[in-house]
Amino acid sequence: MIPAVPAAAAGLGKAGGIVRMETTTVLVVDLVGSTRAMASVPRVRMTEMMTEAVLPIRRIVEELGGEIIKFTGDGYLTAFRSATDSLHAAAQIVNLFVSGPRLPIGDWVEGCRVAIHTCDTIRFENDLLGEGVVVPARMEKHVPTNEVYVTSTTRDAAKSAEFGFDLVGELALNGIPRPVQVHRLLADRYRGMERNAFLTVTDLVGLNALAARVSLTTLNERLHRWVELHHEALGTTHGRLRSVAGDNILATHDNADDAAAFLIALDRLSRLPADPPTTARTNQPDQPDQPGEADEAGQPPFAFSAVIAHGDLFVPDFGLAGPLVSSTCRTLQALSPGTKIVTSAVLQRLTCDQAAFGQVMPPAPGDGVVGEYHLFIGAKGRDS
Repeated sequence: MIPAVPAAAAGLGKAGGIVRMETTTVLVVDLVGSTRAMASVPRVRMTEMMTEAVLPIRRIVEELGGEIIKFTGDGYLTAFRSATDSLHAAAQIVNLFVSGPRLPIGDWVEGCRVAIHTCDTIRFENDLLGEGVVVPARMEKHVPTNEVYVTSTTRDAAKSAEFGFDLVGELALNGIPRPVQVHRLLADRYRGMERNAFLTVTDLVGLNALAARVSLTTLNERLHRWVELHHEALGTTHGRLRSVAGDNILATHDNADDAAAFLIALDRLSRLPADPPTTARTNQPDQPDQPGEADEAGQPPFAFSAVIAHGDLFVPDFGLAGPLVSSTCRTLQALSPGTKIVTSAVLQRLTCDQAAFGQVMPPAPGDGVVGEYHLFIGAKGRDS
């Protein structure tokens, strides 16, 4: 039974709020151990940690037609009109944590738990009420890490041919008058590979030369700012930072337009004047200032090379692997410093920003570049 709408809520509805009944598939996702993980990191890293963990979840939900109802402090309460879409979203969310438990900023997240239930719910303004919310919220506490539990109503409402399920049994949930039959979603087919990904690999030019003339503190500040620029550009283009390895940063997008927009945004951000160093330094005998370090803040912020390629990715326990990663990194190393390119496969999939790239250029013999590519020539006026 769905709890009745409280009289106060009904009155509010009449006064201007909207109260309506609708069949909804509610998906609850909880980040396992997030409170403990946040307590173990410096306060300044908490925001970065939660951003890395929850933004990809939001992106998956919204791309599959779901709606974020609210952030619960360590996860999301979401709603779908389609039970099938909710199952696809759940499998992809679990895959995020199975394939990459270490966030790009370096901290560990234990994983997630997902619970899904399809039922009539009461929508009041921007919130959901009723059994449809209570059941998955209570059921989530019983879900093993990196698993998805669904009720029989969700299983029956979905296109079952697309999914496999194992019967868990009946769960007695607090506040629910009858046991709830629960199944485990078999999401293994989502694990280990990401198909049709748009991979961007960047290379920071001059890092080794810089390391030879500045202190480790200054070098760390500069690298941290370089990663921050990637986060800023990715945040506006629905991308995901996958790994940081020395002067190479790997990021992925789901479509060519977002990948190109990321490169355009990063190129613009890299040309902005550098901020002065924020960390105070003292001249100690064992850590003298290096020649040229005092002038480092006045240097042009960042020069970088980049390659955007399209294909399938292998996703081990952390980071990325596979032929696409290997060939893209080899291509990047073969480029002249500061060169930015996209493969023809990427350009063919663009629906906008084609003018930011030049005509096709076949690789020169022996230059190590695989396939035809297009030079990035910039997006004049785009962000002016």
